[in-house]
Amino acid sequence: MQTGKKPFKNLVPGRDLFYVPKYQRNYSWDEKQRRELWEDLLESLDKTHYIGTFLIEDPDESDDGLYDEVGIIDGQQRLTTLLILLFELQEQLHAHGREEYAVDILDNYLVASDQQRLRLQEDDDAKFFKKYILEDVIDTEKSTQSSNPEAEYTLDTPSKRRLANTKSFFREKLEDAPPENTDYEDPVEFYTDLYSTIQNLDLLAYVVESRAEAARIFQTVNDRGKGLTDLEITKSYLMHRLALVTDDGPRDGEDDEEQRTEGLINIVQENFGEIYSNIEQITDTDVGSGLDEDQIQRYHFILWDANWTTSYDKRYYQNHLEHVKKAFATDNGDLAEEIIDYTNDLKRSFQRLRELVTLDGIDSTRIETRLENLYAVGRLGNFYPLLITAYDQYTRDLISESEFVRLLKKIETFIVRTYLIEQKAADTGRTRAYPLARQLYYNEPGKQADDISPSSVDDVIDKLADHVHNYCDDETLMDTLYDADVYSYYSDSNRKNELRYLLYAYELSLERERENIPFEVQKVVDNEDDRFTIEHVWPQTVSDEFPEHLHETINANSDRLGNLALMTIEDNAGNQNDPFEKKKAAFDESKFRMLNEIFENKEWNEATIDERERRILNVVQERWPDEVARRKEESPLSAFQED
Repeated sequence: MQTGKKPFKNLVPGRDLFYVPKYQRNYSWDEKQRRELWEDLLESLDKTHYIGTFLIEDPDESDDGLYDEVGIIDGQQRLTTLLILLFELQEQLHAHGREEYAVDILDNYLVASDQQRLRLQEDDDAKFFKKYILEDVIDTEKSTQSSNPEAEYTLDTPSKRRLANTKSFFREKLEDAPPENTDYEDPVEFYTDLYSTIQNLDLLAYVVESRAEAARIFQTVNDRGKGLTDLEITKSYLMHRLALVTDDGPRDGEDDEEQRTEGLINIVQENFGEIYSNIEQITDTDVGSGLDEDQIQRYHFILWDANWTTSYDKRYYQNHLEHVKKAFATDNGDLAEEIIDYTNDLKRSFQRLRELVTLDGIDSTRIETRLENLYAVGRLGNFYPLLITAYDQYTRDLISESEFVRLLKKIETFIVRTYLIEQKAADTGRTRAYPLARQLYYNEPGKQADDISPSSVDDVIDKLADHVHNYCDDETLMDTLYDADVYSYYSDSNRKNELRYLLYAYELSLERERENIPFEVQKVVDNEDDRFTIEHVWPQTVSDEFPEHLHETINANSDRLGNLALMTIEDNAGNQNDPFEKKKAAFDESKFRMLNEIFENKEWNEATIDERERRILNVVQERWPDEVARRKEESPLSAFQED
């Protein structure tokens, strides 16, 4: 294959078989990209259209063998998508009796002899692409192809779901052809013109012999398709810097230098290959679904970079890409080693976060339970850097299990008191948490930074306790939750999850053994299947069945924390507006201990609400303590001052 401008029909057909190298990310196009491609094709039915550049690695330019295998370094998302479209197009042409077109697509774009023209990464996606997306297209006898490929696979990864969605998208578009916004009446005429348009798509192919050569030009050629993320730009930049710095270094021989460059770039590519795999697994969890790779790279930057501060003009993590580039812009003789160290460290951060959110490999029940509680309460954004570095140090025996558990408890306390109880803004405490993470990160052998004072995990826990006290001490907590309209305070639908979490904590306190808890915390907090409600013992709407003299008292107390309880839809406690006596008569034993406790009362009044509320708040303060206040109360100096 030769470098140059050419139509698509001169890229794929021929002697080349394309493969996606294992270090590339899996298929990532979603609704936006495939829809844009489809609309571009419709607009180009009577004219040419440029689809960008393709960067291809062809290390062996010999003519030996029937076919050459070439790696597609840039353009794999576009090529994969176009071949899925062509597969679905040949299916429609075959169904409409235009066998000559279907065979032409099959022989030139999908199959070469007994091989696929495109092979995805050597993992489960490759099998999925072959069997499900292309439906065993190598077998040209359609009668022996799988009649129901959907039944053979589960869509258990994001990339499989994207591939399947792309296939379904184009199948639906072609089945509904011709499109309403075109002048076509005959679907076959539309199909053949669409095929011709795809064949004549303009592109620019860059063919390189080595990864080093690819790295030197990659930054300038990605001009179509899905925009590059900061992480992808970082990968490209670092490989480019490696290619340049090894070019400029002392040379023992041209071949030796090229091999050294290839080896270094290979390390970077393999590290990023693992990073991409970790991203797929992170974002495929409920906990990690709101994260993206640029956020995670920023979390690592917060740990790794020694130069940012919390002052407004030096919060470099807000533009981490620019400062990552600056860090590797100058070669002081060790740049290649520094780049490798950075990518190794970056890879480890992605790996640790993947282990944290999937709970994969967590070897401690105590840690797993604490993490599950954290994920149920949410609001973790400011603490991911601290979680990543602390867990990494735990896996390397730099901090103990007990120390890590204590840290997790303190992070949960900060989140509950600051965000759930005081409902402070999401960025509250960010400039406190980020420096703590970095101080712990640098508190290990071999890491040093001139302007950073390392902190042990005990120091970090103590500093978090100080922040808890400053943001929501016990007095503030009581002012917020005691004798207050708590139900209205948590009126927002998302806030109801937080109220359920507080009530769930009280439920835990009523059970002597954790095994007795019948419901997982996440299911209760998220109100899974609309099963878990917050019940008002005294109703919000006072019916005529209540004595008139109680109406004002009930209205004043119905939304208090002491009047609220968790309840399932299976629990039978009468009509929600009934008096307590009727609810008690209708009530059967609940799986929620707090309901059983409530209906053990002979009557329900302001005093019982107040007493229960104090018990709940005592549990809240015990579970998420203000340790600074406790230390002050216990200190001899405090007692002396009181006297």
